Amino acid sequence: METGSRRVYQNMNKTKLFFNKIGRGLLTREIFEDRGLSKRFYKYFLTGILIRLAFLPFFFQRDLLSTYQRSAETVFAGNFASDFHQILTHIIHSSYLFIIKSIFPAIGEYSSILLDTDTWTSWIGFISSYNVFTVLALFKGLYLIFDLLCMFFMLRLSYDDDPEGRLNVFKFWMFNPVVIFVLYIFARHDIIGIFAMIIALLLAKKDRKYWSIIVLALAIALRFFPIMILIPLIIYLAKSKKDYIALTSIGVSGLAVVELFSNLYYGKSLIFSLLNTQHFNYILSSRLELIIHDRIFLFIVAYVLIVLSFVHAKKKSFDLLINYGAIIYLAYIALCYFHPQYVLWTVPFLVLIFARKKMLSSYHWIQFGLLMVILIYWGDLVTKFVLAPIDHRFFIYITGLIPIIERFYDSAKFVNIFRSIFTAVSLWMIYLIYKDNRRIIDEGPVDN
Repeated sequence: METGSRRVYQNMNKTKLFFNKIGRGLLTREIFEDRGLSKRFYKYFLTGILIRLAFLPFFFQRDLLSTYQRSAETVFAGNFASDFHQILTHIIHSSYLFIIKSIFPAIGEYSSILLDTDTWTSWIGFISSYNVFTVLALFKGLYLIFDLLCMFFMLRLSYDDDPEGRLNVFKFWMFNPVVIFVLYIFARHDIIGIFAMIIALLLAKKDRKYWSIIVLALAIALRFFPIMILIPLIIYLAKSKKDYIALTSIGVSGLAVVELFSNLYYGKSLIFSLLNTQHFNYILSSRLELIIHDRIFLFIVAYVLIVLSFVHAKKKSFDLLINYGAIIYLAYIALCYFHPQYVLWTVPFLVLIFARKKMLSSYHWIQFGLLMVILIYWGDLVTKFVLAPIDHRFFIYITGLIPIIERFYDSAKFVNIFRSIFTAVSLWMIYLIYKDNRRIIDEGPVDN
């Protein structure tokens, strides 16, 4: 009897040690071993997860269905050329769709809707279907997985000797309004590329320079936006001319490999296709018209100035790199035409800064509030139709926001007033972060 009890006790101890190791791995040892901090961690984590689960089954923007329709062409129809511009992202979605189709038979029943090429009838069929909430939760489950991965890797990006700072980073990510809106209400896939970018930054922090650039090249292949921090990352990591050449070559390799594959498999160039799409034109949307054909693209000017400022910084610490990353992406959304999900690219940098400059988080909430007004730009598609799964008849036929505003004032002018305030707030945040740059350079990083 005693031997049996001893075995049970030993097994319990082994189980406890196993979960302790997992806890230390996920939370970091300093947070796990501090009872007060670990309680706060679990409170933040469980509350954040509940918020995410509350939104998971109910809302989406039409692009989510388009993404899975392209994946369905691969999974159900065997068409591997259904998404030319986002090859790696398409492969991830197609693989995920294949897995959930194999586990949940309800997904297979949606093949006719997903393969319907008519944009309107497929959308109506989807939002009015019996299992729409289940399928929506499964579709967005992929983004929840990457969100969880991001939040745990964010814990390790800074504040090595400050567990309180790390916990604040976690809190700012868990309750970030842009993260929750873009992933669980708007339902966009940018989090996949952001995860790869976070891994690249973590490797840079650990001075794994070649691996860092390799992973960033992968992030660029997933989504074009990480290319904006490629030059600052190379400047931060390079210690010699040889490094500059090697890291630059690796950095563009991600696009080069995808370009080679697209030419061999699709018979056309991915890069030149991207350069001729409206999305690249967004970067050039803010400009000064001079004379005849002469014009100045404001974001290009701002980007070069930001990079030159980083080049001439005396002490290029990791905190300084994070600050410049935030400045670049804030400059983009301040000066260029953008879609709501693009704001998510500012978040990994901003949450790290919020932990030492909490005042900035207030301005971020103001940004989010203004973004909710800017959504009116795109009309019903990104406003009332996002709520359509709850009651499709009601939200299809209810009067949209633009006709209501038009009764009193020009809707474009109304939205552009708020867009201008959004730009002003973003530029103010850049100014505050630049001031923090001076402190980092003069005093050194505070928590690394």
